[in-house]
Amino acid sequence: MLAQVEGLLERKEPGRVFLKSGPFVLEILVPFSVMDRLPARGKRCVLYVSFRIRNEIPELYGFLTPEARDLFERLQQVSRLGPRLALNILGVFEPEEFLEIVAQNDVQRLARVPGIGPRRAERLCVELRSRLGVKKPPVSPLFEEALSALLNLGFSPEEARPALEKTFQEGKDLSEIVKEALKRLSVKDEH
Repeated sequence: MLAQVEGLLERKEPGRVFLKSGPFVLEILVPFSVMDRLPARGKRCVLYVSFRIRNEIPELYGFLTPEARDLFERLQQVSRLGPRLALNILGVFEPEEFLEIVAQNDVQRLARVPGIGPRRAERLCVELRSRLGVKKPPVSPLFEEALSALLNLGFSPEEARPALEKTFQEGKDLSEIVKEALKRLSVKDEH
């Protein structure tokens, strides 16, 4: 299995590079964020690669670090998250930043990725936390205050906590956090 490719950079196109390695020129798909960090044409280049077969067509995906490649491969284990969407994610976020977003359930930032809307971002955060083994950060005092406010309004912990976990973002105003959780709870009550 291929893990790393080294060669001379033949040419760059948006989202792909052509690397001459021995007698071969390999077409390698890369995140858009990688394009600016590649060497000039004719210079030596090393990419950590993942080999995939999509629709019976072999494809190579390349990354500047083994961590980015490993995250790409782990993302392939998530249902309905194909290689192109995983490439988009790594084109917007560095691996550590992405794992932090998932841990914090930062749906708004994840929704910035092309191909991921707010609903899909929410679903992905939940699924990725368990799949990637990401631990949620310790609960903040602001979260506890918002939870207390919802409990004082008559909601049970079983209702309030999940609604708050899906809408909570550190740094927001307490009243805004509570309002967003209430919206989620009212939508839930309508079903």
